Amino acid sequence: MKKKFLVFVLVVIMGQYVYGQELPQASPLCKIEQKIGLTDVTIRYSRPSVKGRNIWGDLVPYNTLWRTGANACTTISFSDNVMLNGQNVPAGEYSIFTIPAQDEWTFILNKNTKLWGTDGYKSDDDVLRLKVKPELNAPFTETMTFFFDNLKVDAADLVFAWDKLRFSVKISVDTDTKAIANIKRAINEAENIYRIYNSSATYLLDTNKELLQALDWAKKSVAMKEMYWNTYTLSRALAANKMFKEAITTAEKSLKLSQEAKAESYIKMNQKNIEEWKKQKMK
Repeated sequence: MKKKFLVFVLVVIMGQYVYGQELPQASPLCKIEQKIGLTDVTIRYSRPSVKGRNIWGDLVPYNTLWRTGANACTTISFSDNVMLNGQNVPAGEYSIFTIPAQDEWTFILNKNTKLWGTDGYKSDDDVLRLKVKPELNAPFTETMTFFFDNLKVDAADLVFAWDKLRFSVKISVDTDTKAIANIKRAINEAENIYRIYNSSATYLLDTNKELLQALDWAKKSVAMKEMYWNTYTLSRALAANKMFKEAITTAEKSLKLSQEAKAESYIKMNQKNIEEWKKQKMK
């Protein structure tokens, strides 16, 4: 009885060892990434090889749904909305299926990216179907390959090649809209830096810390965009560093700007500071 139990345990352990070990794959996994303009495109797929076999109409039957690769389904992801051969595709990740035929293929994007082969595929989950014309006498490709060609700032061709066949799908992206949005955001951020310098200088002045740093930040804020409130901060930073003559001149400028802006609280604060700093200057 003990012998049988030990044999059983040994079989279980050996089974776990064999099935748990990592071994080379006949169709190794591949991941390719390409930025088209400002859009990231990523493809993951397993790559079968010809190995002397008849591929089209034999290993891969015609007029039958194909995973377009080996093992788990091939997937493609887009970081932004794109167009494939002129058809809109929302940003996201999709599985790629095809229906090969002798003269015309159907290229499919499907929402389900967890499929193994075609098992569980539902056409209701398709987000795109395209008709593509294959090139039947292309240069020989031993191992199935996806690659990007004809890269432009707003487009690229996704090319499929295997055996002596290849086809391509044009991916178009709206680079201009995203680029202009990035430009506007950068400009807006640049314009708002003066506010950050001002609030940082104010914090140091309020806490009476690193007064030279406060002066530097206040100067940078005013140099970028002179406003009554950051000119007021600069006057405070000058006074905090015992530069009362400059502080008074700057406060007088802030007072004038405050009066033009009808900022009553800053008018009063500047008037009070000018009076106080004139006394400090005379000491």
